[in-house]
Amino acid sequence: MDGKAKQGVIAAIMLVFMLVMCGASAQAKLVPKVDNFILFPDQSGSMYMHHESLKEIKMILVKNLLLEMNELIPELGYKGSIDLFAPFQQIQAPIVYDRAKFATSIEKIKNDQEIFGRLTPMGPGIIQLDPELARMSGKTAVILISDGGANIGSDPVMEATAIHSKYPEVCFHVISFAENKKDQARLEKIAATGNCIIVQGADLLNSKAALEQFVRDVFYEDVPEKKEDVIVLRGIHFDFDKYNIKSEWRPVLDEGAKILMSHPDVSVIIEGHTDSMGTVEYNQRLSERRARAVYDYFLDKGISASRMRAKGYSELRPIADNSTEEGRALNRRVELKVEQ
Repeated sequence: MDGKAKQGVIAAIMLVFMLVMCGASAQAKLVPKVDNFILFPDQSGSMYMHHESLKEIKMILVKNLLLEMNELIPELGYKGSIDLFAPFQQIQAPIVYDRAKFATSIEKIKNDQEIFGRLTPMGPGIIQLDPELARMSGKTAVILISDGGANIGSDPVMEATAIHSKYPEVCFHVISFAENKKDQARLEKIAATGNCIIVQGADLLNSKAALEQFVRDVFYEDVPEKKEDVIVLRGIHFDFDKYNIKSEWRPVLDEGAKILMSHPDVSVIIEGHTDSMGTVEYNQRLSERRARAVYDYFLDKGISASRMRAKGYSELRPIADNSTEEGRALNRRVELKVEQ
């Protein structure tokens, strides 16, 4: 279908649904590059030694860097966790990323621990990620933060290679605090297992622009929004904490299904949204159910599953003020996006 024809289909769907296009402003939309991420700092004894050039305990530098990074990571619906290694310790279980909760968890990292007698089993630490990675679907960024020391246990490069072979959508991005060529080379080889990113921790600490670029490279991309791509189902309302489609809106959806049936080369993404009442995690499930309700309705009307995708965005993408009843009602919505 050419561009003019596709625009005609979108216009027809709009008329049937009594819809309003989302405004396409000059601002770009932030689109996640990953579905999951794991912050993975090294807490071995060497990380509690002073960094020679930065004149501070390495783990304190790491903690400060993570707090700064956390302020820059946009809340786009991916899941995140925080695991330390050497020894392995989970301080934040996987959740839909919440900046405030992650800040609290990062603060749990100890500023001071014993140095001597605490070796660096980096390889075993990497392989201990396996059970967590097995429960994740889609693309996963593991952000490994270390000085590159590895003086006990299996080879970390071998273990990272094994993880990447088992889970090809896992990428080891590395923030290096290495102080010698051997340790730096080890970290570079880990990042190379999936052609992933390696940066110097000092560069990120000394340049906000560098840190912003790292966050952008790992977590998201800027994609210009197009008016013709987004259709908002503002005529289809959901009651508070509900995802069922009311009977009065079924004739509207029926007519929309007929239009989609008559244009079999048009595919749509069905996106569910909520207001801010309740937790992000609960609203994530509710938004998915709202999207799925419309998906299932169209499926029952003969629209092929291959032409539709249902996604939920919790309360993370409001279009109105959640502090008012009217605004919350507008945010309890579903959007259709016509895929190009």
